[in-house]
Amino acid sequence: MTKSFFNKSMMGVLVALALSLSACAKKDSSAVRVAGRGASIGVTQGGTTTPNTCGNANMNWGKIYDPNASGQFEAQVKSFVSATLDPQSLGTISGNISDKTGIDFSGSFQFDAQGRLIPASSTVVIKIFDSFVGQVYDGKTVVPYVVEFSQASEGIIDRTTRQIQVKFKDSYGEIVFQGQYDNNTVQGTVHYQNYTAVSGYQPSGGTLGAFRAYTCALIK
Repeated sequence: MTKSFFNKSMMGVLVALALSLSACAKKDSSAVRVAGRGASIGVTQGGTTTPNTCGNANMNWGKIYDPNASGQFEAQVKSFVSATLDPQSLGTISGNISDKTGIDFSGSFQFDAQGRLIPASSTVVIKIFDSFVGQVYDGKTVVPYVVEFSQASEGIIDRTTRQIQVKFKDSYGEIVFQGQYDNNTVQGTVHYQNYTAVSGYQPSGGTLGAFRAYTCALIK
């Protein structure tokens, strides 16, 4: 009985922390990045969508996941968000591509005829679904933690070898999508390097995970 009450109380504390700290995670000083639990940055629980040429809105969203089931995915995700959020305010996160918790992302990588990225027209929205999402605390439903970049920094596409690399960068750090594509799917690896960290942490970097999305949704 005591243990059950303790666990329930601790869960309430963590959920409250997730709600309160995420509201403070919005980075108005950044010209590129906005971060926070969905509702705090104007994104509903269903998320925003990026227009695509697939003809099906359900194809807007791709996945960032752990292709090797290494067990390090949650730690990497929490290290990534530590630039804007205390990682302790996130619950558990699975790297399995088919699990309920994990990362969805939507983007638009636009290139010119020479294969150079058009930064101002390239965006990405990353939605982190942790174990707190969907829980109700103090009348509020916890929604995904969202990191949104309104423009890219640099990138290139090689239409002969079908390789791409796109970097998003601001004062908090950078995130790079690097991979290959065919007529159906674009997939590869997501790397990150934080320049800053919230109190109690040091800037970190590494591999966030593998990514997979529909080519018609991501590459323009």
